[in-house]
Amino acid sequence: MKKIVYLSIFVGIKVFCQVGINTSSPTNMLHIKGNGVSDALRIEGIRSGASNLENLVSTSSGIVKRQNLNTVSAVRVSGNLDMPVNNTIYGTNATSTPIKEFDNLNEFSGNAFTASQTGLYFVTLSILYPQRSATLDHGDGYSAYAYINLPFSPAFHVTKVVPPENGLSMVGQNANAKAVIKLNAGQTISFYGLMYGSTGNMTGATYKINIVRID
Repeated sequence: MKKIVYLSIFVGIKVFCQVGINTSSPTNMLHIKGNGVSDALRIEGIRSGASNLENLVSTSSGIVKRQNLNTVSAVRVSGNLDMPVNNTIYGTNATSTPIKEFDNLNEFSGNAFTASQTGLYFVTLSILYPQRSATLDHGDGYSAYAYINLPFSPAFHVTKVVPPENGLSMVGQNANAKAVIKLNAGQTISFYGLMYGSTGNMTGATYKINIVRID
């Protein structure tokens, strides 16, 4: 036998057509009060829309709002980096002022990002290090680092850049550091490169920094 469950729904109507479901004291045009156990709102059959539609978000008190894209933290920065001295850490802005491809909230300066809002951030630093002749770096290449200085614990990646095989063109090798980290408003992270085991001046590295708040 099919079981039929009847739900008790209280609808309260106040001045200005405020409607409450499961509450007799609505505070908004439509106020749905859950029971803390099951989800309070379910909508089915929504068709997909154009790519320019914005997201709906809710506040800590459950108020639904349209997300203001001007508040989204998103950064992409690129630039060149030369490292004259072996085993010395260099900020990514040591050679020249970085190029901001975008910085939605103006949070990036020099080689540092300062969070304007508390949230969960996805951060990457990719440095493309050049291959060098076997006459340099003791003939066996050098170690290349991408280093992100984070609160509490850094994130880094090291790769070995070896000379090219005989007859082959020189190419680059990426060092890629990445992290997902909770930042409080005002906290800062910074970006660095370093080479180890090299001889002579190293020029021609390029980098990209990507940061986005994901919560």
